[in-house]
Amino acid sequence: MNNRKAIYILLSVIVLILAASIYRNHARVDTTLRFGVFTGSAWKVPNPTVYRLYDGLIADFRALHPEYYITYKSGIRVQDYSEQLAQDLLKGTEPDIYLILPEDFTTLASLGALSALDSLIENNFIDPGLFYENALTAGKMGNHQFALPFEIVPSLMFVNTTLLEKLQLEVPDFSWNWNDFYSYASQATKDENQDGIPESYGVENWSWLDAAYTNNELLFDAKGISALLNQEGVVDAINFYLQIADLTRNVVIPDFESGKVLFSPFTYSSYRTYKYYPYSIQRFGNFKWRALTMPKGPKGQNAGELKVLLVGVSKKSIKKVGVQEFLKHISTSDEAAYRILEYSQGLPAKKNILLSDRAKNIFEHHISGSEDPLDGKLLDTIIKESIVVPRFKKYNAALELASRYIEVEQVQSYSSLKNFLNKLNKTLDDYLKE
Repeated sequence: MNNRKAIYILLSVIVLILAASIYRNHARVDTTLRFGVFTGSAWKVPNPTVYRLYDGLIADFRALHPEYYITYKSGIRVQDYSEQLAQDLLKGTEPDIYLILPEDFTTLASLGALSALDSLIENNFIDPGLFYENALTAGKMGNHQFALPFEIVPSLMFVNTTLLEKLQLEVPDFSWNWNDFYSYASQATKDENQDGIPESYGVENWSWLDAAYTNNELLFDAKGISALLNQEGVVDAINFYLQIADLTRNVVIPDFESGKVLFSPFTYSSYRTYKYYPYSIQRFGNFKWRALTMPKGPKGQNAGELKVLLVGVSKKSIKKVGVQEFLKHISTSDEAAYRILEYSQGLPAKKNILLSDRAKNIFEHHISGSEDPLDGKLLDTIIKESIVVPRFKKYNAALELASRYIEVEQVQSYSSLKNFLNKLNKTLDDYLKE
């Protein structure tokens, strides 16, 4: 009888242990949030510290909310991320919360894959005033906020200071304009031996888009219904672009890294990467260079396009409370913002972070002691003055169609250019309405 009793007690204990284990595992599953991320950078530059960013964000969150577990699938390359996410959405196995590349947002929002965040904002759970206003609009479709800005990169102009010194030219002022830009570029485009191949070049990779954005002009309306190429500011921008392009017409311009080019537009992420050892040696190791603002047009600012990496919540996620807490943490907390600044190739979308002493120390850490870091106040101003381009389903195809015509145009009279753009605008309108 005693043996039976002992066995009964032992079995009861085992059953209780198993039940507790099952309960714990079930509870853990209920409080496990899946985070959709990719390896590398959204900005086509290397980022060897991206997992330090993700792990740090998760560790900070769990210190505040130990009841939640955050998991992510590693090894998904950024170039494969959109396809992987699309497959997960088809299967219904998408993450609870995930990063959204700029080119994917409109598709995800229009398909109903994202949960609207309006109630979080209306109930003051998330304060929209914490973000750069233009960055916040990147996550809007219609009157609804479907995603929040996670990481941003403004446009900058790189200048070859070694070539600038050789040409006996001063570094342009941060408030420089198109006229200054043209003057520098024309002086730098030199073919001294008259063989048809310049020894140096004014600019490479400057596009008609750069001209439009620095003149504070968009090319399409927000809904993607109408083109805006016949607007006066866009006509001015394309006219200026053609003047710049004419400096090296029928000449193959080498890459900026050749050391023969004075100017080239890049993103902040490129600055962040190539001012940081070892990439600074690998790419731009044979000359000195620095970053400038973009030259402003008559209607614009010293800033171009602002690219925005977003973060959104799956509409199918049933773990609403935990997901909302995690979304709030990674998008609005100071600690998350500093981790983005430290371990990504972009900048945080939260205002005032770049003006802090801690941000200044991070900037100084990123580059060698012989360089002057970009000033946080300058970056803050550039971001605020930058344009966020509205993207829609036919955006890339419409832009490619426009570029195909504009990039082969020759310099012509202003009235002729306006007539050309009126016709092109009609072609694009017809395409957008098909």
